[in-house]
Amino acid sequence: MRSSLNQTQLVWGIMAAIARHLHGAARAGAGAAPSDLRRLAASRKRIAWAWAWAAVVCWGVMFPVGDLLLKRGNMPPASVGFFRYLAASPILLGAAFASCGRAAWPRGIRGWIAVAALGLIGSAAMAQLLFMAQETVASVNASLLEAYVPMQVLMLSFLAGRRPCAREAVSVALGFAGSLLVLRAVDGAGTNLGALGAGDAFVFLSGLCWAVYTALGRDAVRSMGPLPFTAWTVFFGAAWLLVFQLARGHAPTPPGSALEIWCISFLAVFPTCVAFLGWNEAHKGMSLESLSFMEYLPPLVAAASGAVFFGEQITAWQWFGIFVVIASAMIRRHGAGLAAS
Repeated sequence: MRSSLNQTQLVWGIMAAIARHLHGAARAGAGAAPSDLRRLAASRKRIAWAWAWAAVVCWGVMFPVGDLLLKRGNMPPASVGFFRYLAASPILLGAAFASCGRAAWPRGIRGWIAVAALGLIGSAAMAQLLFMAQETVASVNASLLEAYVPMQVLMLSFLAGRRPCAREAVSVALGFAGSLLVLRAVDGAGTNLGALGAGDAFVFLSGLCWAVYTALGRDAVRSMGPLPFTAWTVFFGAAWLLVFQLARGHAPTPPGSALEIWCISFLAVFPTCVAFLGWNEAHKGMSLESLSFMEYLPPLVAAASGAVFFGEQITAWQWFGIFVVIASAMIRRHGAGLAAS
């Protein structure tokens, strides 16, 4: 227990240092504006960073909680995702209509197609693949979903015609190397590619779904507003998961035990309502580069919470891999990041 607490203190100390560095950079970036505009820009940045950190912490804790639910409960992955979104949808939709009124409805056929498609990709497919992965991999491995996303966003921008600079290429290489260390595919004894299984492939594909959701959803967030966009994509996430299960001839399995009810409630409120909304709110005051950087941090939260609450052991090589992934993000942070795209 003492060792777990020491690991947690180390992780939160690192995250606090990163936060000071990032907020200092944000303040410096606003220095050239006139005083009133500078204060407004600084306020928007602070709010955006606060939302982004809320999402990071909620997603980091999600991985060990999801791992606990899938390995000690009796709910299949699709049912976990469905009931998580089903419980979150009325909360988000109620808040959206209370806050925005009629403006909470998607605008025209294109608006409905956008939220339905992004709900399929960023909510249903992402959650289904992630929970399928967590049936076979540890929570730290599953949390690498977040570390993959910045690399995948960069690759998507490259495929769209944008050429990455040398710093970005180095950061991608380091991020991939750190990911292999956390996955235990590489350690001090050499390579162990047999350690990579179907669960890790599901994590990678789940991250790709979220990368597409982040890149394509940015304009929709700005046109609809973060709260309505979040509410409708989560609603359609639940609808798509229900369709998938009914098409396979299986009705969703509801939570039955106290553990399952508690876990589903937690997943609905924090990693869904708070985290999805926080992520989309952060679009308003953060560049895509800065926002994608935040994806590197949930593995630290997952490692700390998994060690303290669920007794998961993190090896020295895995810790080193996490620090390599963070170093890759720092290199990219000081380069010509994705904001230019």
